[in-house]
Amino acid sequence: MTSSERRPVPGGLVWFDEPAPPRATEQLSRERIVNAAVELADDQVTGEITMRALAARLGVRSPMALYRYVGSKDGLVDLMTDQVYGRITVPRGHGWRHALQGLGRTGWDAVQRHPWFARLAFSRPPMGPNALHLYDSALAELAPFGLDATTRMGFVKTVLGHVLGSGLALLEEQTMRARAGFHSDSDLEAAAAPYLERIAAAGKHPHFISWATDPQRLAPEPQSFEQVLEWLLDGLATLLPPEDRSPV
Repeated sequence: MTSSERRPVPGGLVWFDEPAPPRATEQLSRERIVNAAVELADDQVTGEITMRALAARLGVRSPMALYRYVGSKDGLVDLMTDQVYGRITVPRGHGWRHALQGLGRTGWDAVQRHPWFARLAFSRPPMGPNALHLYDSALAELAPFGLDATTRMGFVKTVLGHVLGSGLALLEEQTMRARAGFHSDSDLEAAAAPYLERIAAAGKHPHFISWATDPQRLAPEPQSFEQVLEWLLDGLATLLPPEDRSPV
C-alpha cells in the first residue's frame, strides 16, 4: 500500500500509522494543514472546526484531499494538540518547583491563546513527540527524589490538570457568552439585575446576594491561576522528604 493509499484504523493515533504522509505539494502538506487547522480553531469561539471548512481555508475543493496527509479527523486532532504541547516548556536544571512552575505558566499562556486545546487534550492520548518531550522533561526533574512512578506522574498531572481545567473553563465561558449574547461582564450584570433584585426582595440566598452586591467582588481575584498553581506546588512539596522541599 502506498502512502497515498493509507487507510488508518478509525480512531487510531496518527503516531501509530507507520507510512509517512505524501510528499508536500505547492498547495498541501501536513504542516500547512495543521497550521491552518490551528488558525481556524483559534478563530472560532467554540474552537470547533470541520474538514470542509478547513479545505475551504486551504483553497482545496474536496476535504478528502486532506485525509491523505492526516489520516482522519482524529489524526488531525492528534497533530493539532501536539503542536500546542510544543509551545509548553519545562525549564531544566533549576529544580523541580521551577520546572513545574514553567510548565504551568507556559501551559496557561498556551491555553489562553488556544482555548480549544484544553478540550481536545482530554479527547486523545498525549502520545505525540512534543507531548512526550514535555512529560519526559518534567519527570526528569523529579527523578532524583526516589518517588515511585505513580507519584512522579501525579506531580506532572496535577499541574497539567490545573492548566487544562482552567483552559476548559475559559473555553466554556467564551462559548456561553457567545451563545447567550453576553459579550462583557456589564452585559451579563445588566441582564441579571432584575432577576437578582427579585431574589433579594424575597429574602432568598442572602449570602450570594451579599457577594453579588459587594463592589469588592470586581477586584482582581486572589485565586488567580498563578496563586492556585503555587498552592498546588506547596501541597506537592509535602510529598517530598523535608530536605528536598526547597524550590531547588
